[in-house]
Formats: sequence, C-alpha cells, structure tokens
Amino acid sequence: MTIDGLADSRTVPARWRDPDHDPAPWTLHLTRHFGPPSADPARRAAVRAGLAKGDPLADALVAWMAGKGDDGAKGKGWRLFDKALREGIGAIDAPAPALAAFFAQIDRRPDWVRDDLLRLGCQVALSTGPLLRYALGSGTLMVGYCSSAIARVLVMTGALSGRTYKRLEETGKFAVDIFASGTVGRFSDGFAAAVRVRVMHAMVRRALTGDPRWRAADWGTPINQADMSATALAFSLGMIGPLIDIGLTLSPSEKEGVVHLWRYVGYIMGVEEALLPDSFAQASSLFSLLVRSQPDADDDSRALSNALLGAGREALKDVPGRLGRALADLDAASYAGFSRHIIGKAAADTLGIPDSGWRLLPRAARPAIAAFNGARRVPMVRAGAARLRLVMLQAQIRKAFRDRKPPFETGEGSPLEGKSRAA
Repeated sequence: MTIDGLADSRTVPARWRDPDHDPAPWTLHLTRHFGPPSADPARRAAVRAGLAKGDPLADALVAWMAGKGDDGAKGKGWRLFDKALREGIGAIDAPAPALAAFFAQIDRRPDWVRDDLLRLGCQVALSTGPLLRYALGSGTLMVGYCSSAIARVLVMTGALSGRTYKRLEETGKFAVDIFASGTVGRFSDGFAAAVRVRVMHAMVRRALTGDPRWRAADWGTPINQADMSATALAFSLGMIGPLIDIGLTLSPSEKEGVVHLWRYVGYIMGVEEALLPDSFAQASSLFSLLVRSQPDADDDSRALSNALLGAGREALKDVPGRLGRALADLDAASYAGFSRHIIGKAAADTLGIPDSGWRLLPRAARPAIAAFNGARRVPMVRAGAARLRLVMLQAQIRKAFRDRKPPFETGEGSPLEGKSRAA
C-alpha cells in the first residue's frame, strides 16, 4: 500500500460520519459557537478525499531520507534537511530532487500572507495569559482525544509510554516558538518548528502505513490531510471556542488574526490550500464539518484523557510528600473541572472525565476573567500582556529543555512505541 493508501479509491474510510444526520452527540456542543458544517460541495469533497491523502512532498522527502540505494540519503538525510532548513536550500550542493521540491514549497510565501495579521494572531494568543493553558489543554487537546481516529495515532506513537508531561512540554515549545516569531519568518524558530513537526509526522505516517495493525479501509491514511487541517484549526478555533466558554471573548479582528496565523502555519506544515480557510467565517464552517464527521471516542481516547489529567503528577514529582500529592490532586481536579465546562457533559462523560463541583470553577471565575478581558482589549495593554507572558513562557521552556531537545528537533525516537486498544 502507498502512503496515500485510498487516495485513488472512491471509498471513504469507515471512520467518516455524516455531519448532518449522524454526528456523534459530543460534537454538537463543541461546534455550537461556529454554526453548521460547511455545505460547500467542493469543501466537503476535499475533506472526504483528504481522509485518504498524506503529504506527498514530505512523504517523498522521508522516503529519500530512508533510502539506501543510489538515490537515497545514505544516513545523511536529516543532516542535509536540517542544514537546508537553517541555512537555505542554496547551502546544499546538488540537492536531491525530493529535498529540492520540499523546500521549493515551504520557501514560497503565498501572496495571501499578511504580516500584520500574523503579528496580531501571535499577540492575541499570548495576551490571554494563563488562560491559554486551559484553552489548549482542557479544550484543544481534549477535543482531539474525543475522536478515536486521532487518539489512535497518538497512542500508537507512544503518548501513553510514561511521558505525557514531556509531550505537553514539546507541544508547548512548538506553540511558543510560533508565537515568539511574530510573523513566522523563514529563518525563525517558529518556522523551523512547524517544518520539523511536518517531517516528523511524515515519519510517523510512513511507519504506520507499513504497520500490519493499521486498517486503512477503516481509518484512512495516518495523519491525513483532513486531520492535518483539523489540527491547524484546533489551534485557532479550538482555542477561540474554549476562551469564549470561560468568559474571554475576542474581537472580530482578533479572531481573523488567530485564524490567519494558523492558516499560514498549516500551509508550512503541508495542509493543502483547499483545506486552509481564508477567513473566520470559512474556518468556522470547516471546523464544524471536520468535528461533526469525526468518529466517537474509544478506550484509546479515555486513556489519553486520563493521562492528560494526571500529567501534573509528572510535573510535581520533585515536590515531596503530602504537599506534592495535594498539589497534583488540585491540578487534576481543576483541569477536570475546566474540561467538563469547556467540552460539555456528553464529551466529558464519553472520555470518563470525573464530575465534581470543580466544573463550577470557570463560572465562578467569570467576573474576574471579564475584567481581565476588558483591560486586555486595549491595544497597549494587550501588547504589554503578550510581552510579559512570552518572557514567562520562554523561561519555562528554557528550564524544561535545559538537558534535552524535543524529538521533532532531532529526528530521533521510535514512532511506534505504543499499543492501541483497537489495533
């Protein structure tokens, strides 16, 4: 089977659910801020076809890296790729066709990219302060876990192998690098992080496609175009929705900035332009289509959500005795409370998230959040809050990666160290 598995077939993978007549119940709450699914026939066709499509340029690059013949990289692939990323493709003498084609795409900055909107998107995300942690953790990640199709890939690549907190740190570094870049310039850390994650995804896709446990007819292509688009939207609308839920609203221009930022990041990460919406309105209808066509949660989903709620225990493992246990319990309970509030009862019950009085915490905090948001909407205050938050986050990232680098920066690590309950 090729990486694109079902791309030439008219058969849609069994994971697809009719977004109009058979959406999973939990998806209705998650898309309530964004309206009905896109009814555009071309958009729907792109999503359905995207379930069976990989990322041809990145897939060819990874195949070249793994090659051992005359056309292969002979063990030098990652080094040559990394050199081209850091210095430009011109730094490589006679680059291989796969390497040259890949960089021809990422080096082309589309005409639609606007630096002012990119800066605004980065600033808005940072200006939300500590609330971003709950929007991305209790919202974006939990929403992804609700889909068994997305959860399965995470579990098969070792998300439950005792390093949940480290994975959260790695995702955090990726996001902070993006936000710190301002305009995601070609030689910024944010641009490099997006490209490296794209190539890491292609490595995983190659490994899973060749794994006999992977059932393409049921699940489609691993890390396919539709799921890649959903991931980019999870960092934009998947952040905006939870912020609304906890009382922090964005202006129309702020929403456009956030959507534009992740549209360009999605482009860098290999999402086809047909699945990159050009406005908040288009993003909303595409997000609803992608979410409402997701399969229901399964045991992998519940295992991931449980691991996420317990990630604080890893972070607090050096705090001794009862204090450490109490802080870890407090962290898990607050995360569970915010998660139930944000993703709704149906999704929370599906994931097995504990129900307690902590679900009322976001409502109790709404007056304080509203006051913070009123101040944050003043441009000068927003810019100052963003700068302060960036300094704090970068200090945390430096501490977290003092003695290690994330796998997406090194190309190391086995992509198939986990075991899915469904495989």
